[in-house]
Amino acid sequence: MLKSLLLATAVGATILAAVSPASAAYNCGRYMRGLFGISNSAYNLALNWARFPRTTAHAGAVVVSRRAGHNSGGGPGGHVAKIVSVMGSCKAVVQDNRGQYTRNICKNLVAIVTPTRG
Repeated sequence: MLKSLLLATAVGATILAAVSPASAAYNCGRYMRGLFGISNSAYNLALNWARFPRTTAHAGAVVVSRRAGHNSGGGPGGHVAKIVSVMGSCKAVVQDNRGQYTRNICKNLVAIVTPTRG
């Protein structure tokens, strides 16, 4: 009985880790899709967010940037984060799947966009 309970607890913890926003499997593109109600799974890949209309840095816009390494499909890596507040020409508080933090939004910048549902 105890062995079954421990196994069920371990399996449940594994399932929760797979869907938890803090898990590595829950990437920034999927997180942003949820925030903006975007259904198209192509936007799971961060660099695809650069397809949205360009804008200037402001609260509610999304910063698309390159990062070292590769994405899950083997292409160039990227990252997306929603701007919470602008603190200067290149400094902003952003929100992503890791939480809210201050970031240099000009570093490795690809685009600043306004997402639309779809």
